[in-house]
Amino acid sequence: MDDITKKQVAKILNAKRPRVRKITVGTGDTTKVGIVSDTHLCSSYEEIGKLNATYKFFKEHGVKTVLHAGDIAEGNGKMFRGQELEMHTFGADRQVDYVCDKYPKVDGIKTFFITGNHGLSHYNSGGIDIGTHIARKRKDMMYLGQWKQRIDVNGLWFDLVHPSGGGAYAYSYKAQKMAEQIPSGDKPQILIQGHYHTAIYFWYREIHIFNAGCFQNQTPYLARKGLYPCIGAWYLKIKHTGSKIHAITPNFIHL
Repeated sequence: MDDITKKQVAKILNAKRPRVRKITVGTGDTTKVGIVSDTHLCSSYEEIGKLNATYKFFKEHGVKTVLHAGDIAEGNGKMFRGQELEMHTFGADRQVDYVCDKYPKVDGIKTFFITGNHGLSHYNSGGIDIGTHIARKRKDMMYLGQWKQRIDVNGLWFDLVHPSGGGAYAYSYKAQKMAEQIPSGDKPQILIQGHYHTAIYFWYREIHIFNAGCFQNQTPYLARKGLYPCIGAWYLKIKHTGSKIHAITPNFIHL
């Protein structure tokens, strides 16, 4: 241990930090970002019309970067009993084609996405990572990873996360516990959490935290659990100097 060099220590510490994807959007001290999640395309309960309307809203308000927090597609149909009865398109290849054909394509807007647990079902059952195939066919859709990615947008760190497991009674609880596990020297300015189909914004540990909402209506699976989804997306207008946020205006879009 005494022989370890400063360079080796730095390498070890940096290895623990997530790789940062850097995005530059325009210039100035105002950054606009759209946040969507859980679109579940290929589900019979997808809200593709509202998703298209949301992207139109983004375009009208000058948004050029949209962050998608996972579950872009419905998955392999085997995640719970009866899931296949709630879908209209099956198979990894057909779902990739459907997403590439139907996901909103708007001039000037790029969507950066992770796949989430539903997308991962294709990978876990057949070794197909649909994110890579979507990104190859759609140049406006940038694949970031399977369940988590840190993105630097104009100097602001966003952690994009798609957790697992069920939600909590309090919408903020799961994100709060996640934020507590981030070391003080490695915190993002903004934490975005998909998966739970809920929408909430709160400030904790000097992190702006969002549950991202969804674009899938109540399925029989959710109805049996007594859950109703929050359909919509976030539009953020952020005033900042580098990584220092002076003001953030979060708007939930419910069309």
